[in-house]
Amino acid sequence: MNHLISPLRRQPMMPWLIVLQIAVACAILCNTLFLLVQQAGPLLTDDGIARNEVIIVDQLVSGGGNWSASQARAGADALAAIPGVKRASAVVGAPMRQTLTMVYDIKSADGPTVLVSGFIGDKLIDTLGLQLSRGRDFLDNEYSDLQLGDGDNSATTPVILTESLARTLFGDHNPVGQALTAGDGNGHYVVVGVVAHLMRYQLAELDDGKAEYAILLPHRAAGLPMLSFVIRADATQRDAVLKAVPGVLQTSFAGQMAKGFAPVVADYEQLRADGLRTRRAAVWLLVTVNAVVATITLIGIASLSGYWIQQRTRQIGIRRALGATRGQILRHFLAENLLLSGAGLFVGLLLAVLINQWLMQHYELPRLPLAYLPVAALLLVLLGQLAVLLPARRAARLPPASAARSV
Repeated sequence: MNHLISPLRRQPMMPWLIVLQIAVACAILCNTLFLLVQQAGPLLTDDGIARNEVIIVDQLVSGGGNWSASQARAGADALAAIPGVKRASAVVGAPMRQTLTMVYDIKSADGPTVLVSGFIGDKLIDTLGLQLSRGRDFLDNEYSDLQLGDGDNSATTPVILTESLARTLFGDHNPVGQALTAGDGNGHYVVVGVVAHLMRYQLAELDDGKAEYAILLPHRAAGLPMLSFVIRADATQRDAVLKAVPGVLQTSFAGQMAKGFAPVVADYEQLRADGLRTRRAAVWLLVTVNAVVATITLIGIASLSGYWIQQRTRQIGIRRALGATRGQILRHFLAENLLLSGAGLFVGLLLAVLINQWLMQHYELPRLPLAYLPVAALLLVLLGQLAVLLPARRAARLPPASAARSV
């Protein structure tokens, strides 16, 4: 160890510059890698919805009071009659739309209380093309018209969860048949089924593994000032269905829609692309930041190490003349870099945690998981070893005689 530390003491400026660069890079990379994963996670999440088949109809505002259950059913039937349509459902909580949202806080007996998006509509598993992985779909006699605020809180409502939510609430236990309660204890639910995937529609609540915190409830849209529909069409006829929908809406709800509010009719893929555009831009920005930081760190360490090694050419020649092999010279500089990297990482990891604390206080960002610290540390150790490898190999290849003559 002394043969590694002695050169550092004789020429402290270069080692301190390398330590400082690694510390700063570590503090930045820990937090930017965390933010990158936060932003990219929902983009990689399987939303569970049938590809190229689903059309969303939203923002049908009533021109007089609330829409009734019969009006919602009539609209769904008219849309289902369009050629190429497999199924249409009136919904509350349309995917990728946040005009009207339903949020429930639920908890299991031993699990945490979580906030989830509620999807309400008739036969939504079929309409959205979801995959039922466990249990069953709702029975016909379990459906009821949606009631806000005046329902029977003592009744037990069947619900269908996502696999992600089921793992959070019940761990490895089978969720089917398990009881849930509302966070305030005024709601009671029983799990009858589980779908493989379904992304929630509160787009600001997709981080920290919560992108699939969603449930389906056996209610029908009623008593609300706004209507939404989900249409599942044959993929080959979806464009034709898209063109036909506005005309069907005008015919079915003639004189009933509020003026000045044009219904939104779009395919799900376009809504998803629009809804996640900001997140996608953030991912590209963070990828660029991480790439730039890694590249600057690599170039910086290589330049500093190369210059520092060059200054010690005479000492290298003496060691070679005394019998040191090329491998020993190479391993010396790699070990030296590893020692400097360790010092830089000690400071950088502490700085990363402090920066995260500051971001939490001022920008309400989540806490940096400790798992990111070793990941960033390993990345920087590899970068440091890669950066010093070329100048170290160049020094190791010097013939003893020519190296000893260098000043």
